[in-house]
Amino acid sequence: MSEVSPGSKKTLAVFVSTMGFTGFFPIMPGTVGTIWGLLLWYATTLTREPLLIQASLALVFFLLGLIFCGKAESDLNKHDPGSVIIDETAAAFLTFLGVNFSLWTALIGLILNRFFDILKPWPINKLQKLPGAWGIMLDDTAAGIVSRLILGAIIYFCPQI
Repeated sequence: MSEVSPGSKKTLAVFVSTMGFTGFFPIMPGTVGTIWGLLLWYATTLTREPLLIQASLALVFFLLGLIFCGKAESDLNKHDPGSVIIDETAAAFLTFLGVNFSLWTALIGLILNRFFDILKPWPINKLQKLPGAWGIMLDDTAAGIVSRLILGAIIYFCPQI
């Protein structure tokens, strides 16, 4: 069930957009992208300046997505291919931006992120209709922001997590 069709190419754009081809994982590739973001977020929590690093990485992944996702769509001969997961990785950084690590925050944030990315409630679903890389990146960005707001509220009202 690979998205690589006979006319598609394994280019730099595909490599970057699929997070080193891990987006071709046959089961739940979007969740794989979110887990990439989750693991990288956890690594940033061990640094001296986690918020600065998290915000920087969110921006870097977002910009890489804008640069490479449109070309990856063309190379894979598919509109918004599921194997393109850099958008989920960038969105994970927004979901966890400034959050202290715990297994609960990681689990709740992961669930919220996947919920909003998969269901795409209004107005997130409108962003997906934008052309090329903008549509790929902005719906996940919005899902990450909404997930972060809800995760922040949960942490505020349940500080023990």
